[in-house]
Parts: sequence; structure tokens; C-alpha cells
Amino acid sequence: MKKITNLEVGSIIYFLMHAYFIGITFNSIITILKQDSYLGIILGSIIGLIPLLIYLYIFNYEPSLNLNEKNIKLFGKYLGNIINIIISIFTLLIITISFSNLVTIIHSDYLSKTPIILVIITFLIPIYYSVYTGLKSICRASLIFLYITIILVIISNLGLLIQIDINNFKPFFYNNNNIFNGSIYFVIYNITPLYLINIIPKNDIVNNNKTNKYIIIFYFLSILSLLAVTLNIIGIFGIKLTSLYQYPEFQILKHVSIIGISSRIDSILFIQWIFDILIFVIIGLYYVVSTSHSLLHEKNNIFLTIYCILILSLTLIVPNDLFINILSLKLLPPIIISFTLIIFILMFIKINYTRQVSHKVKSTDTSSN
Repeated sequence: MKKITNLEVGSIIYFLMHAYFIGITFNSIITILKQDSYLGIILGSIIGLIPLLIYLYIFNYEPSLNLNEKNIKLFGKYLGNIINIIISIFTLLIITISFSNLVTIIHSDYLSKTPIILVIITFLIPIYYSVYTGLKSICRASLIFLYITIILVIISNLGLLIQIDINNFKPFFYNNNNIFNGSIYFVIYNITPLYLINIIPKNDIVNNNKTNKYIIIFYFLSILSLLAVTLNIIGIFGIKLTSLYQYPEFQILKHVSIIGISSRIDSILFIQWIFDILIFVIIGLYYVVSTSHSLLHEKNNIFLTIYCILILSLTLIVPNDLFINILSLKLLPPIIISFTLIIFILMFIKINYTRQVSHKVKSTDTSSN
């Protein structure tokens, strides 16, 4: 397998942290914190260092192994495979919810006259192909998407920063009692999914002694990007107008004006969010398929095909039922992602315990000799 670069790993960090922000995280934080939403992101980024460091600790353990192999080594073949299946199911659910959110927005705002099944298939084809080509190709595509995204982010911010009205953030600390609650939503939706970085064996990365530093750098770059989106929306629209829009993230881009020329740049920058979702779904689906391969010791495309059909079927169901839509977007993700985080905390404890026992055994052998 060809080596993966640190920049490619960093690009995956960026997209994993952005996938759930539009339409899910932002709406939740706005509801809780109003004009203080940016404070929830700042506090959330600090609290989020805890799961990030846990993931890095697991990432550095047995660097030649991927996530599934580490679980088997830690918990044994039987329990390790059960844990892998649970994580795989959770991953399939959260990428399906995210994909459904993308399809719903595209279909309602841009392709309302197109049958939704055609919209789904249009996006599933590149997802299928990307997973089929393997992890290195996914990482390379992620880096290319990141370069395009950086250009789009610069364009949008140049046109928006001058329109921010500081009065829209007043009164300051209006919901300071709820800042912690808002920050927890941010951690759950936007930081916990970083567990997927563990599907990459550290030894498959070039100059992997610098990988931890790259991951932390891209973590904070992603935080700054999400913070900029929040400040722009509240600073230009104000909290009352922001609350009226279902997707204020896209409405704000209609206000972009560069050197006095206004345009419907929102349609162009919509691509940025598509990249976020696609990379998240591709990485997640790659992990789910890899888990099936490792469990059944058989590598073929039937698993990938089955999971894509399953995603298609679930995506068709979710937008057409209001109850299921609310359940999938508002209730299921925090429950699923929280349980996933608990599993990784248990992995962290097990690794720490294993290392302590190993250290004691080595110390005893040394003293005996």
C-alpha cells in the first residue's frame, strides 16, 4: 500500500469536523445559546481536546494496526469483533443520517423537480467508486477537496467580514448559563466523529512522528473555520433573522460582495459543504466495509454494494416521514455518537492498563535477573 501523507490525514480531520455542522450542530447551538453561540464553540473546542487526546492515544498504540485489529488485540477475538460490529453499526447510522441531510437540502433547494432517488444515486456513485479504490485514493481526494475548500472559504470571508455588525452580538453573555450545554453539543456532533482517524494504521503514514502535530494543527484550523461561519451568520443576520432560516449558512452566502460586485456565490460555495459530507460518508463507509471484510475474511465488492443499497433505502425513508426525520437528525446522532465515545474511552482505559501490566512484568523480570 502506498504511504499516506500528514497533509492528507489533516484534510480528513478537517472534513470529519465539518460534516455535521450545517443543518444540525449550528441549529442546535443557536437554539440553546442565541447570540452567544460562538462561546459554545470556543468552550467546546477546549473540552473537545479530551476526546481528541484519547483518539491520539489509541492512534499511537500498536502503530502497525488499524482500529479493528487494535480492538481484537486489546479485548480478544470474540469481544473485539463484537466491539468492531457495534462501532461499525453506529458509523453506518451516522453517515446515513449525514448523507440524508445532504440529499434533503439539495433536493428541496436546488433539484426539487428531480426525483430524489436520482439525487441519491448521483452521489452514491462517486462514494462507491472512492471506497472501492481504497484508503490512499480517499486520502488523496480529501486533500484535493481541501485545497478547493480553502479557496472557497477565503472568497466567502473576504466578502462577509466587512458586513458584520458588532451590535448583533449584544447583550454579551446573554445565555452564559447554557454555554456548557451548547459546547457539549458541539463536542458530540463535530469532534467525536474524529474516532474514524483510527482506521489508518500510523505506520502507513509518511513521517508519522509528525502526525500528531498535524492532527492538532488541523483540529484548531477546523475550529477557526467553524467559528468564522458562526460569527459571520450572527454578525450579519442577527439572532432573530438567523433563527428564522432553516439553513442560514447558505442564506448568508447571498450577501457575499467582493470589490463591490455581488453574486449568487451561495450556489458555488454549496460545493464546500458537499465535500464535507462526501468525505465523511466515504471514510465512514470504508470503515464499515473493512469491518465486514475482517469479520468474514473475504474481500469482495458485495459488502460495499449492500451497504450502498442500504444507505439508499434509508435515505428514501428519512425525508418522507417527519417523525423519523426529527428522530434521525435531533435524537439519534447524540445518542449514537455518545455511545461510540464511551467505547473509545474503554479502549483508552484498556490500553493504559495493558501498558501498566506490561511495564510491571518487565520490571519484575529485570529485578529477577
